[in-house]
Amino acid sequence: MTRDTTPTDRGEPTRTHSRRRALALAATGAGALSGCLTDSGSDIVSEGGADDGSGGENGSGADGGSEGEGGGGAAPSLPRVEDPPAATYVPTHFEAMRRLDPVEAGEYLLEPMVTYPHRFWNVTGDRVEEAAPTDEHDVHLMVTVRDAETGRILPAETGLRVTVGREGESGTPNAPWPMVSQEMGFHFGDNLSLDGDGTYEATVRVGAIDARKTGSFAGRFEEPATGSFTFEYDRSFRESVIGDIAYVREESDWGARGAMANGAVGRGGGRSYGDADRDGPDHVDAQRQDADRDHRGEPRWEARVGDRRYGTYWRPPEEGELPPAAHLPGTLQGEPVLGDALLAASLLSPGSRFVDGDERYLAVSPRTPYNRSMLPMTAIDYALRREGETVASGSLDPALDDEVGHHYGTALGDAASGDELTLSVTTPSNASRHAGYETALLETGEVSLALEVDE
Repeated sequence: MTRDTTPTDRGEPTRTHSRRRALALAATGAGALSGCLTDSGSDIVSEGGADDGSGGENGSGADGGSEGEGGGGAAPSLPRVEDPPAATYVPTHFEAMRRLDPVEAGEYLLEPMVTYPHRFWNVTGDRVEEAAPTDEHDVHLMVTVRDAETGRILPAETGLRVTVGREGESGTPNAPWPMVSQEMGFHFGDNLSLDGDGTYEATVRVGAIDARKTGSFAGRFEEPATGSFTFEYDRSFRESVIGDIAYVREESDWGARGAMANGAVGRGGGRSYGDADRDGPDHVDAQRQDADRDHRGEPRWEARVGDRRYGTYWRPPEEGELPPAAHLPGTLQGEPVLGDALLAASLLSPGSRFVDGDERYLAVSPRTPYNRSMLPMTAIDYALRREGETVASGSLDPALDDEVGHHYGTALGDAASGDELTLSVTTPSNASRHAGYETALLETGEVSLALEVDE
């Protein structure tokens, strides 16, 4: 594994392994973790580490430990960062999953993924609640919703319903959580119980998207749609998704500020948001600055496990769910940080496609650091002040544009250079979180910018 050795302050969170065990972990290599202690002191036995190849009575390669990733059943016991920083951090391992063929559902393209039961965290208002897998859970089912025409990921904030049952039989309805993950980006997912080994059919119903839609998305995604897919649940599946887990070998990187690469971008036959060609010195300078240092002003770093990357390294446009701030249309006002969430703000010229009249348009794009994943289900207010007097204020409305992606915006009839723009996050994103995001992106508060307006 190679890395940029530029020193940077990544903090020292508490790990769940001793140094001796961490070195043993590194020696095993990715995907084979025979004899590695979990939080509970029990051993993880993976595909290559059990005498009979099963690793447990359910054939999943899990030992049923209660304090690692899982709590028994089909969930493996995996090492965790016990006291992670209040920021986006590197987990202990890359997840493994079975990606199924995409399924068309009206204007949507559904990309299903199935893996072992996962620990995740639900966010309601400002409350975070851990959702640990139980003995009854067999799989973690995930669905990414894309635009069938472009392959771009859609927030589908109105929700998604999944009915799962044995093929040819009636199934159990489920409402997966809208989630954000470092490796899968924004998607829907939940831990599900199945009825033993066999072939299962999942029927997915996607609701209409309520956000205001602009550009080539205008007038689209107004109706719900349904699609179905099948998957196999058996010993081979359980062993493969656990055997393919890739562990971060450097214990010093567990809990370090950074993120795993998003493996969902570039899939589905489409482009990422904001990958339109842009040039000019301002764009190039901003992009170069982004490439040198992260949002905290720290030198970027990168490490690998095989062909999998992680760290704070700069992701080019095609490797982020949302465009880099320098790629947003209009005049970039800044990218202030609040609770590790980046709030890229841009002001568009009068009469753009985002407004009905000749007003300017303020676009604010909340995103995760590093991977630039969208953060829907956020509430943001704004206030525009001139010489101490408020000239405009209100709430930003959710919007979806084929170039900007999911964002929040409003029309501004009166804006001048030097005006103070205050953005107030009153509710952080209520999307559920996979490991690495559960302690970040939770802060409410205000950030301010001085407007630069093209006359």
